[in-house]
Amino acid sequence: MKRSLFRLAAMMPFIVLGFAFILLSGCSASEKVEHIEAFTTVTDEENEEGIFVITGYMKVNAISNIVQGKGYIKSDVKTIEDSYDLEGNFIKSEFKYSSGSKSSVTMHDDGGSRKKDLKSPSTILIPDGHDEGVHSISLSEEEKKQVKAHVLSYLK
Repeated sequence: MKRSLFRLAAMMPFIVLGFAFILLSGCSASEKVEHIEAFTTVTDEENEEGIFVITGYMKVNAISNIVQGKGYIKSDVKTIEDSYDLEGNFIKSEFKYSSGSKSSVTMHDDGGSRKKDLKSPSTILIPDGHDEGVHSISLSEEEKKQVKAHVLSYLK
């Protein structure tokens, strides 16, 4: 019994080093993707018959960051969402921030979200008016920088 404990104690630095190596190798090769977007989308609600009907539309400025490695994935999404009814009347505006991560090494999920109500329409670079469906606004590199700075300004 003492001999097994001694062997285990002698091997402990190698076990710890091996575990650290596995964790570090899982984090070494990662790919980061960032999307900066401005788009409109419809909003809907379920009626008494269980059918979803369009109730309005939403203008959205968004920054999405995804980092994926060998043994993990992390996401970080920040949005400004302005909601309107079908006639184009402003309903509400919200800033939302959510993040999450999942490790296939430790099998641990983590994440959270925050929301802040805004007093007036706050999205930028999206024209008035809408059609049914989702419509992405084509942004130049300079406009992407503007949207990113604008959305990040709400983190403070």
